[in-house]
Amino acid sequence: MIHIYRLICFLLAISPLPLHAANGSIGEWLDKLDASLEQRDHYEQLRTDRIGQLRDGLPQARAEGREFEQLYQLFNEYKSYCYDSARYYAYECLNLAEAQDDADRIVEAKNALAFSLISAGILSEANGFLQSIDRQQLSGHLLQDYYERNSQLWRSMADYVNEEPFYTKYITQSNAYLDSLMQITAENTIQWWSYRGSRQMRDHQYQDALESFTQVLSLCDSDLHQRAMTTAEMAWAYIYLDNEDKAIEYFAQSAIADNESATREITALYHLSRLIYKRGDYERASHYVHQALEDVNFYNTRLRKVEINDILPIIEQDRYDAVRSQRNWLSVATGLVVVLLIAILLSYWFIRRKNRKLTEARETIAGQLAELQQTNRQLKEADKIKNAYIGRSFYTNAEFVEKLEKLFLALDRKIATRQYEELRSTLKQSTLNTERENMFQAFDETFLKLFPDFVERYNALFEEKDRKKPANDVSLTSEMRIFALIRLGINDTERIAKFLDYSVHTVNTYKTRIKNRSKVENDQFERLIMEI
Repeated sequence: MIHIYRLICFLLAISPLPLHAANGSIGEWLDKLDASLEQRDHYEQLRTDRIGQLRDGLPQARAEGREFEQLYQLFNEYKSYCYDSARYYAYECLNLAEAQDDADRIVEAKNALAFSLISAGILSEANGFLQSIDRQQLSGHLLQDYYERNSQLWRSMADYVNEEPFYTKYITQSNAYLDSLMQITAENTIQWWSYRGSRQMRDHQYQDALESFTQVLSLCDSDLHQRAMTTAEMAWAYIYLDNEDKAIEYFAQSAIADNESATREITALYHLSRLIYKRGDYERASHYVHQALEDVNFYNTRLRKVEINDILPIIEQDRYDAVRSQRNWLSVATGLVVVLLIAILLSYWFIRRKNRKLTEARETIAGQLAELQQTNRQLKEADKIKNAYIGRSFYTNAEFVEKLEKLFLALDRKIATRQYEELRSTLKQSTLNTERENMFQAFDETFLKLFPDFVERYNALFEEKDRKKPANDVSLTSEMRIFALIRLGINDTERIAKFLDYSVHTVNTYKTRIKNRSKVENDQFERLIMEI
């Protein structure tokens, strides 16, 4: 049976572990991404609500002479969300600008069209729009947009060709525009740090690039799209630094920002699926790549479709193989578990037969031990009570003998002098009531030394209005004195009655009335008294 157990442990040990089990930090970010993707419809609704408001506001914007600004805002909402709509509103901006013969707006619209076409992989047409712009007439943000679009265009062309000598030629062109961007951008701004990080990436200065992108993150605040692009760049830097764990974390952060900004022109989720696929998390990789494909199809970018369709069949095949392998291992493990279970049941039955008598003996010993401990506690308590009352009785008897002696001498003196009237008066003062009160006081003091919290715990058994308070801290009420005797183990009502100078009926009446007044059940009252 031990060998079977070891074999099952071995099978479980060699089975693939989920990615988050291997690395806690990666697992946390992937869990956050999964949670974010579950809210996908909510984030998309926010985007569509903004678009709806902009569309509804077009007539009023047209009447107020700000139609171009409204159309450009619609382009900005669509440019990372849906290529077809982004291109449509970019063309609308261009048509309006040409109709108004506004040179600056024409350039702004052409830059917007170039962005849309580059994002969709339509690079030649994008180049045509950029070539039609007279760079000498540009300044300010128009020049910045122009340089940024050209840098983006030639970088996309280099990535698309990815073959020498064309790659170097195109990337050099892109770098030149990026350098021009840095020259016209104010230092230490978010754009400057972003351009600087991109330039350092191309110069293979990956650690420096990470520092630049960290500055971008510290400045971008709530700009989720900027955060998504920056964390994706940082992920690539970590890939080139051979730190895939960090790359996975930053691709996950980028994908979260893409999702929460309802961006459909994405790369992070697709690249993340490739990395976790390599680590054997086929289920997650399949989920991410399908989600990426859905986003790319929605955005309608051709290059991304080709990239995703290259890896999707591989991931799905490996996922199928992994599921089949896990099913096979599960079948083997199930068979072994059944065998082990049978062996355990047989062992359990045999051991149970052998140990039944031992269990019964242990229970008997445990019961006797509990009784012995209870008896021992009672003997210790009885011994404590006995010692206390024996000591008190010696003192009380000595006092009583002294009083008798004084009384005897007084009586003898009065008889000798024939003072019979005074003798009678002396006998009236020596009433038993005084002695009985002294006896009760002595009993109360001794009892409260043995059980100092008796009064408090006794009163706790009654509602506030029914609680009794003794005359002082070293005395008991008549009712308390009955149950004090019971606490000492005197349960005989007749003995209690003699000690308190009551009739048996009076004692029983007191006990019944007190129990009825308490907030506990009558049959539980004396048990609770004994627990004090």
